[in-house]
Amino acid sequence: MSTARHHAEWLSLVEASGPFLSLPVLVKAFPNGLDAHDPEHLKLLRLAYEEWQDNQLGARPDSAIHRAWVDFVLRQNLEFTDEVLLSGRRISTGLAATIAEHGETLRPDWVVVNPTGTSDAGTPRLLVQFVLPEQDLEKPLKDRRWKASPATRMIMRLCSSNYLK
Repeated sequence: MSTARHHAEWLSLVEASGPFLSLPVLVKAFPNGLDAHDPEHLKLLRLAYEEWQDNQLGARPDSAIHRAWVDFVLRQNLEFTDEVLLSGRRISTGLAATIAEHGETLRPDWVVVNPTGTSDAGTPRLLVQFVLPEQDLEKPLKDRRWKASPATRMIMRLCSSNYLK
């Protein structure tokens, strides 16, 4: 099976939202295809996923378990280390965007930066925003004054960002 076909098959398994994920991007980033999976890691991933799913489908979903699942995916699956995966106070205040007309300040929950030893070390590569699993990324967030979707908010955050200038 061709690399492009593998990528297309993989894309069919995920919800692609907005301009963030496409076949040309995958082919450029992974010209030889994705790495084969580790069976032991796959078992661990399945166990973690089942724990997350049981909680989220239960009577009282816990947002802490959802956040732990996202953290697991970022650290264990994508192998982002503390060096490149920033959260909390380690995120530059310059990555916050105030949308004054809506009375909101948008901040990423995690930022993936270029590693030490590269010419652009510390430069943001990926912004991650935590949303609850039932939240449609194209529908407005509930209980917010600004009725915009998470996708729109991220685009606005990126468009108003100083680091893109």
